[in-house]
Amino acid sequence: MQYSEPLIVDYGPKFLGHSFLVDNGIVCVIPRQLTAQNSGSEAMRAAVRDLGGECGECRNCPLGAAG
Repeated sequence: MQYSEPLIVDYGPKFLGHSFLVDNGIVCVIPRQLTAQNSGSEAMRAAVRDLGGECGECRNCPLGAAG
């Protein structure tokens, strides 16, 4: 797993994010408006768990810092 920063993009208010398994790490694409308290944040954490990761491991991510 890589401990890095997420790719933050703006695909509009309905975009909740995506997590992808790439080589030996997980790459997360999250919207700017997604924060630890946002309703989509648990969905993103679940997506990362489904790939075998844990959001609390990526400390530079707004979700990981609160995970």
